[in-house]
Amino acid sequence: MTPAFGATVDSVDASSHSATQAKIIIIGDGFEQDNVNIFEIPGAEPRVVIDIADAKTSLIINGAYEGPQFDSVRGIRGAERNADDIRLVLDLKADSVLSGHNITAQKIEINLSGQFFVQESPVENVSALESLDQINVPTPRLKPTIARRPVIVIDAGHGGHDPGALGASGLKEKKVTLLAAQELKRQLEDTNRYKVVLSRQNDSYVDHDDRLRIARANGADLFISIHADATAGSSARGASVYTLADRAKNRSRNIVNSQNWIMDVNLEEQTDNVGNILVDLAQRNTFSQSTEFADLLIAQLGGSTHLLRNTHRRAGYYVLLAPDVPAVLLEMGFISNPEDERLLKTSAHRQKVMRSVTAAINRYFDIQKS
Repeated sequence: MTPAFGATVDSVDASSHSATQAKIIIIGDGFEQDNVNIFEIPGAEPRVVIDIADAKTSLIINGAYEGPQFDSVRGIRGAERNADDIRLVLDLKADSVLSGHNITAQKIEINLSGQFFVQESPVENVSALESLDQINVPTPRLKPTIARRPVIVIDAGHGGHDPGALGASGLKEKKVTLLAAQELKRQLEDTNRYKVVLSRQNDSYVDHDDRLRIARANGADLFISIHADATAGSSARGASVYTLADRAKNRSRNIVNSQNWIMDVNLEEQTDNVGNILVDLAQRNTFSQSTEFADLLIAQLGGSTHLLRNTHRRAGYYVLLAPDVPAVLLEMGFISNPEDERLLKTSAHRQKVMRSVTAAINRYFDIQKS
């Protein structure tokens, strides 16, 4: 009999190889690169999220994780999502980071770096310790400050159970957006100018909330969501770029309040009017930068692909709502149009379009520095 689920999570274990290296190990069956998505949300309370598509487990009971806990992390949480998927969240200690992961059919290893064990050494010479304050210790020379590289978060639209739009030949939007995102990441990293983060690395679904959290947690300087458009007919074709519409600004402010986002000011210490003004100021600056980048991007895209007549468009898409992260949504073309679909299928065309995106990003940050 064919099992109803593609993967099972049977148990969770942990191991430590040194005082600074630890592993959380998820044991089961049916794990693949394409059905497991792992990403880190840094911050004051860092987390590692493991999404496993088409999976089941007995460790989650009544919507809560009931498996073992380990000293190497603050806690492990879990929930079933979309009826068929599992999400496990590792709440890391403040000084811990995700250093890598490894996926095999029966095991997912999450590698963590941090300070996991503090070993106290016996005091052998009290008099020597007591006299330390009498020793002249030279002030260390500070290392020169290294300029921070801009952070680009690339969001491949759809994924997992959400295929997005479908082309006449069966091409799925989720597939072409991931291929384009991976190509853009490669090109940007080749410049050695940016830190690049993908919202998803494989065919898995990431909630819209999490896409925004990934951008903000990584301190994104620019967020680019990649999609392919579709209409009921097949005549419309060409790329377009979306920025946030004015009518959606209140939704952006509501997200700040509902998710307790930390901005440059503490909104809880302000009156409602002052808080709204501060968010509005942040929005105006962000929207101005988003528009500036959108215009640069359209100018570059015109040299590499057909453009929709009304190229710069505005909408209230959720992924554009972060009030402090400049963001655009790129529609690479119409997957419902046979010619656009044919082009989107080819790696040569995707490379060409992503070269235009890379050129626009380079120009945008050159202007920001000047």
